[in-house]
Amino acid sequence: MRILHLTDTHLYGDPFARHYDRIDTAAALRGLLARLEGLAGIDAVVHTGDASEDGTAESYRLLHEILDPFAAALDAPLAIVMGNHDVSAVYGEAVAPGERTAPSQDRVVALAGGARVVVLDSSVPGAGYGHLDPEQLDWTGARSPRRARARRDRARDPPPAARRGDPSLRGLDLDGLDELAAVLDGSDVRIVLSGHYHHEMTGEIAGIPVHVAPGITNVVDPVGAGADEQSRALSGVSLVELGEGAPRVVSSVLPNAGDTLADAERPVYRFTPEQVAQILEAAGR
Repeated sequence: MRILHLTDTHLYGDPFARHYDRIDTAAALRGLLARLEGLAGIDAVVHTGDASEDGTAESYRLLHEILDPFAAALDAPLAIVMGNHDVSAVYGEAVAPGERTAPSQDRVVALAGGARVVVLDSSVPGAGYGHLDPEQLDWTGARSPRRARARRDRARDPPPAARRGDPSLRGLDLDGLDELAAVLDGSDVRIVLSGHYHHEMTGEIAGIPVHVAPGITNVVDPVGAGADEQSRALSGVSLVELGEGAPRVVSSVLPNAGDTLADAERPVYRFTPEQVAQILEAAGR
C-alpha cells in the first residue's frame, strides 16, 4: 500500500493574498503536484492539516478544486485533516455537508483490501496546540480493534509523540498523549501521519510509527537555524509504503513554485527566540 502524504498548504480565499507577504500558496501546491506527474500506484492521498490559512469556505473549495482531480487521476481516495489554522465547521459546511463538524471533524476513508484512513481533528479554535477530547478518544478506540486484519492509518495535526527539537515550542504540541497512547496500544493501527511542523520528523506512540511530512507552503529548518526558527521557500511531500515489516517513508523537498521572490537563499521568515515566545504567548497552552 502506498500513501501520498501532503500537508500544510495554507490556502487563502483571496487569490491575491500571500503567505508572509511572499508565498502564493495555491501556486506552491499546483507546482508541487505538477512535479509529481507520472506518479502511479497510489492507494490514498492524505493531507494532514492547515489546508487553509484563513479558514474561509473559498479556500476549502480551492483546495478541492486542485486536489480532487489530482487524486481522481491517481484513482486514489482523498482524506483531508483539519489543522490549527483550519475551521472545521466551515470546512464541513463548504465542502462536506452532512459530515460531523462538532466537536470535531471525524471521518473514516475506506481503502482497498479493507484498510482505512481514520481522520482525527485535534484543532482547538484560536490556538496553535492540539487536543483530543474524551468523546473523540472514545470514537477512536471504537475504530481501533485489537488483533484485527485490517490495516489502518491515523491522520491528524498536530502530531503525537514527535516533538520539535526546540523545547521552547512544546507549547504548540498535542496534549493528552498518554490518553491517546492508551487508546492505540495493541491496536491494528500501522502508522500515524501528521503535519503542523513544516519539516520532516519521525517518532512513535504506543509503539506505532509517527511520520510528519514537510510543508508545502514552506519548509522549516529545524537544525541549521540555531536558536531562531527559520523557514525556507521550499515545498515537501512524503510517500508512505505499508507492507510486511515496518512502514517505509521517503520524502522530497523541492523549490517552492509559489515563491514570488524566487530567492531560495532568503528565508521566508526568521523568528528570534523573543518572537517565538510571543507566538507561544498568543497561541500556546
